[in-house]
Amino acid sequence: MSTLTLAPVSAGEGGPRVPAPVPGPGPAPVHRTVARQAAVHPSRTAVRAHDGVLTYAGLDQRANDLAHRLRAHGVRDRDVVAVCLESSARLLVALLGVLKAGAGYVLLDPQHVRRGGMAPLYDSGAGVVVTQELFAGAFGGAGVTVLPDVTPASSAAALPPASDVTHADTAYVLRSVNVPHAVVGRLAADGRFLPVTAGDVVVPYAPAVADGAALALWAPLMAGARLVLPPPGELTPYELASLVREERASVLRVAARHVPDLIDSGVLPGLRGLRCLVVAGEAAHVAGLLPTTQVIETSRL
Repeated sequence: MSTLTLAPVSAGEGGPRVPAPVPGPGPAPVHRTVARQAAVHPSRTAVRAHDGVLTYAGLDQRANDLAHRLRAHGVRDRDVVAVCLESSARLLVALLGVLKAGAGYVLLDPQHVRRGGMAPLYDSGAGVVVTQELFAGAFGGAGVTVLPDVTPASSAAALPPASDVTHADTAYVLRSVNVPHAVVGRLAADGRFLPVTAGDVVVPYAPAVADGAALALWAPLMAGARLVLPPPGELTPYELASLVREERASVLRVAARHVPDLIDSGVLPGLRGLRCLVVAGEAAHVAGLLPTTQVIETSRL
């Protein structure tokens, strides 16, 4: 399995470049940065989703609980744990719990898994899968330990398990590439790919397994912002626009394929409350429809 390295790569004409690695200590691992936000702003809303709302303290606590359960099932530092969950608050708990257990995660697309798409699981070498009851049966013959994502009500771990994971260790695996914590931290801090501040409300509209989706999940939480996850499945342009307006989102990230629908439906000019629109791909004609919104293309990220 290869390791992702950063080098200057153009992200479209005049677009941002991926920062090259710098010598010396790297940024803190993702989960420790999120834990710092929980310590400073425990009552601030971290995640809103169709299955509930989590404060930073609530997210941190539930992730600690899961991390201890993962350790009890044999997960150790630098292992890989598979996560198969729909877009939800519980997905963020699972991902953060895996990191707090000292492991990296590989995200599995639930719909692909139900159709027998197990290649990412086998390629990663993961021995434990965190999933929900709806998908648990698909792993019956996969030779892995299936761990329900539900946290026991009696569990109350105040601290995560002890771990010596550093910024150089794997945060997640994408297409057999190990992506270290340092990459996520540096891209989040760079600000040219997804500029997020503590006061932002961020809506990432793309499958969690898509390119760049990890940054869209972690950058808001590392900055102390509010992350709003759309419900599972495809939204119409009108549903997406309603979600953005109802949540008073300031940052929206979409795939390039959604842009024509947003334009043709006529809903895009109504999203003038957006401070920033990030398009994973090319965003032709968008700037003219949202003249006061910063539009960022990340076509090569």
